[in-house]
Amino acid sequence: MGGRKTTNHEFQTALQGKKIPLVILDSKWHGLFSDDGKPRSIVRLEKKANEYLKKQARLNQDIKDLKNLKEKLMKNIMENMEETEEEQESVRLREDRRLISEINVKLRQAYADLEELPKELDAVNEALMVESMEYCYEKMRANEIESEAIRKWLEKTREEVKQKAARRQTVQDKNREIYSYMHDIFGADIIDIFDLTYEKEPTQKEEEERQS
Repeated sequence: MGGRKTTNHEFQTALQGKKIPLVILDSKWHGLFSDDGKPRSIVRLEKKANEYLKKQARLNQDIKDLKNLKEKLMKNIMENMEETEEEQESVRLREDRRLISEINVKLRQAYADLEELPKELDAVNEALMVESMEYCYEKMRANEIESEAIRKWLEKTREEVKQKAARRQTVQDKNREIYSYMHDIFGADIIDIFDLTYEKEPTQKEEEERQS
């Protein structure tokens, strides 16, 4: 995973025409940052993406409400047109038509805003994906460096363990050899006397534990 770092421009060029899932809605995407938390650049983009989603939901609700209101006003106009054209009724009709005209303007604006939102959301989502990819690959590079350091440490430790095990075997063999020679030189009776004496003396480890 080493080598030259890919730039944002190269990422974006390679991603042209690709459909990218909305990452902030994926729990696994959030799980990518469970160890260290999200970098500030990603938090900032995530906040912007959430704002676009909220705006999208708000616009859809506004359109729904405006359509319902327009439908009621249209119904009022139809009902009032069937009645006698008194001055009060004419004022009501004019007010309803004015309100419908305002609603139409608001609907056109809401539809225009709603049409632009996916482009803005896609741009932020793409930036989020690129930032996430860079974070993940940097994280994996760091993990690989740590993994390699641990591998080298394990190799060194295994070699040290082998050397210590070989040294332990050597000193144990030497002790057996010394004891055997002592038996041959001084005889079992004398060795038994000295065994009893030395077995009663504390070892170096026991002496250190007693003094601590």
